[in-house]
Amino acid sequence: MQTFLTKEGQALKLFEWAAGAASLRMAYYGLKHGILQAIHESGQGLTLDEISERCSLDARYARAWAKTALAGELLDYDPATRRFTMAPFMDSLLLDDEDFHYQAGLVFNNAVESRLADRVGDCFATGEGIPFADYGQEMVETIHAFSKAAYELFLPSVLLPAVPGLRDRLAAGGTILELGCGAGAGLVSLARAFPECTITGLDPDPTSIALARQRIDAANLGERVHAEEMRAEDLTSVDSFDFIYTQISLHEMDDARIVLVNARNALREGGTLLITEIRGPESIEDCTGLYNAVLAHIDLFYEIPQAVAKGGHAVGFFTRSEIEEMAGEAGLTGVRELELEQPLYAAFVATK
Repeated sequence: MQTFLTKEGQALKLFEWAAGAASLRMAYYGLKHGILQAIHESGQGLTLDEISERCSLDARYARAWAKTALAGELLDYDPATRRFTMAPFMDSLLLDDEDFHYQAGLVFNNAVESRLADRVGDCFATGEGIPFADYGQEMVETIHAFSKAAYELFLPSVLLPAVPGLRDRLAAGGTILELGCGAGAGLVSLARAFPECTITGLDPDPTSIALARQRIDAANLGERVHAEEMRAEDLTSVDSFDFIYTQISLHEMDDARIVLVNARNALREGGTLLITEIRGPESIEDCTGLYNAVLAHIDLFYEIPQAVAKGGHAVGFFTRSEIEEMAGEAGLTGVRELELEQPLYAAFVATK
């Protein structure tokens, strides 16, 4: 049934877009200046004066921030006590990086977008790209915020059990390789899940590798977990790993087809490759709704420009058919998509 639209309704939609952008920015300022953490830790909320004092903020700006955050339903307010508290669930969504629904990544991503919006706009005309390093360390932290809960909760409790026999094999010991390991959350998670395994992570970004090594050292895992600055396209290992994993990073590789060939060569006979990707639409007519609006924008702002800059495919997120085709061409067998209740992820398993 066709939806009846009015000019007034469409005008209201524009205001809703503006309000959403304002709320994301207030969440960013709240995280950046420690306001949300201070309100959360207070237990009973904070007054405007207390916010200014505890976070060392100018009173006028603190008041303007609080009004905007209240309007955007980031905060609640009690007129009797004049105290601001976090709106329901916002503390876990924005402050608890162990919560599977943690959404600070969206907030940080919006801030990076704001700084690079004009540059991305220029790429429309020039066809040029933007190197990953130009997005800055905050983009590395954004990716970590997006993926930490997936590594620590989704990977060990959902993905690995979905592959028959994999957990038992790794529990007995073996070698694990993560391609595109980023800031190392997956390396630490896998090391804790499989204490008998040795684990290696590869990533071409020096900032990410530095953070991964810090995370490995902080977890006292340096004897059996290693992070190396290397492109997956340059991997030359043969018959070396029992399990290879790539977490929402295959589409960012310079040449995903070469990566899959290298992964097959690096696997031991009978070894397992697990690929996760964001579940993007299979066709352009499927690009509808809030979920696809966010994903398509991430493609435009981040995935395409940085892939163009390094000569990659610049395709955005891979579809199911693309993954299956490339894995088959690489000589991997038994390629199949895992059945998951979580709609965000698409996961594929293959063997050598």
